[in-house]
Amino acid sequence: MSILLESQIKSLRTEGLLLLVEDAERRIGSHVAGGDPVEEYVQNQRYILDLVQEELKRRGAN
Repeated sequence: MSILLESQIKSLRTEGLLLLVEDAERRIGSHVAGGDPVEEYVQNQRYILDLVQEELKRRGAN
């Protein structure tokens, strides 16, 4: 799944990447705020954030 996710992230425009960051951050926040968070879910969202950050760095969009 990670290869598919990586290729999908690479195909997004920069605006889409920024929206994905916002979405993942909100998902983490609402999941944790709900109490008794599932760590695997949070880790998956953080993984997405890491992939996006790497892609933005690769593009030079800091």
